[in-house]
Amino acid sequence: MQKLNIAYTCNIRHSGMEDERYGEFESPATIAAVATALERVGADVEVIDVGKDIYHQLEKRKHQIDLVFNNAEGLEEKELREAIVPFFCEHLGIPYTGSSPKTFINKMDKATAKRIVAYEGVPTAKFQLMVPGDQLKDLTFPLMVKPYSEGTSIGISQKSKVHNEAELTAAIAAVYSQCDQAALVEEFLPGTEYTIGLIGNYVLPILEINFANIPGHPQLRDPHVKSIENPYISHMAWTDQARNFAKMAIAAHEALEARDYNRMDFRVREGQLYFLEANVIPGIHPTDADLTNMCRHVGIAHQDMVALIVDKAVKRLALRYPERFHDKTQWLENIADSTINKVAKAGFLTHQGRMYTLLEK
Repeated sequence: MQKLNIAYTCNIRHSGMEDERYGEFESPATIAAVATALERVGADVEVIDVGKDIYHQLEKRKHQIDLVFNNAEGLEEKELREAIVPFFCEHLGIPYTGSSPKTFINKMDKATAKRIVAYEGVPTAKFQLMVPGDQLKDLTFPLMVKPYSEGTSIGISQKSKVHNEAELTAAIAAVYSQCDQAALVEEFLPGTEYTIGLIGNYVLPILEINFANIPGHPQLRDPHVKSIENPYISHMAWTDQARNFAKMAIAAHEALEARDYNRMDFRVREGQLYFLEANVIPGIHPTDADLTNMCRHVGIAHQDMVALIVDKAVKRLALRYPERFHDKTQWLENIADSTINKVAKAGFLTHQGRMYTLLEK
């Protein structure tokens, strides 16, 4: 059997990158763990730090790369940034993991993502895009204010929940000055937050974030809260409520046309689940990431999680690029099959003819 040639594209967090805007960049621990996991499936792995020369880095390797394992946040192109590597891969004919450029662009524009999922019947809070000087229309306080095109809670603090016009004006000004973009102003949803992850057609245990259990009783998942919340996060059993939540997540996942892996955030108000946003290139830190947490709960180690993501991508891509994967994926298939066979299944859900499997501890 031949080896796969995998290019692992990411943004490396170098020394001195302490500002919150680098929160989505990969730490040395993540890069080492992911590269080792990729080598384990029978691959030669090259890490590519995504910079302004990323097109040329991919172009000169386009005949050698069998697969790009993409976890890059891109550069500074706002809603286009996460689409950069997928777009160049499409242009150069290089297979890659994860969602299409269209999905990345749609999800990075949070207003567009909300409109798309709402069209498919997934509830989402009423909202308005605002820049300094705009007048509030038909929304009532309290409100949530965040950048319309950021991730990893960038631009969010406990002050992002506002109760009056003065606080709203200050919050919009902060987003505009810090992130150089409009603010997404939406109804504040006071209930418990849930994050729901998928790898291929497997739905992972839902994480429940009850803010009353977190020290200081915060109301938002800002960067500080995310850094301390893990001991206080719980996993939902597959009750009827959890299954209904999963159905909503699957509907949003398919509406956004996400592929291979995805994680979505929701909140509850008066018993109704509301879509907040999608993370179609979710964090894959070996211990702290939400997706890793979900997998660990059902006995899937980090290296096996990476293998499952690659396996789902290769199965999707094999018909389009048969020459890239011929006689190179047997180790990968064995690891993925062995991993999933060891995990308990809680049942199945069907959405528009596609079947999803619920994984449990």
